[in-house]
Amino acid sequence: MSGEESCCQGLPALGNSGIENLSNIFKTLGDEGRLRLCLCCFQNPCSVSELSEATGQSQSLTSHNLRHLRDARILVSKKVGRHVHYELADDHIRHVIADMAHHVLEDHD
Repeated sequence: MSGEESCCQGLPALGNSGIENLSNIFKTLGDEGRLRLCLCCFQNPCSVSELSEATGQSQSLTSHNLRHLRDARILVSKKVGRHVHYELADDHIRHVIADMAHHVLEDHD
């Protein structure tokens, strides 16, 4: 059994491109401003102006961060009338954020 097989039991076989994609998702979420945008979209879709106001980011920076989050398939956009609303892409992303939020609040001995 190779080292990767023994350490990664229970995970899908990612291969090099899968590991690179996974790393990019964590890098994208590793930016505090982008993470704040995801947290705002955790329960309900939000418009750019709502996200900008909630995070204190300029609309330009908000749009820039949203593009990175869309490119990483963390957020998706939907047109609602004249506005574009953003929401978490799926429950996988929701679980990652929720699980890590619970992890940081655990008691550390």
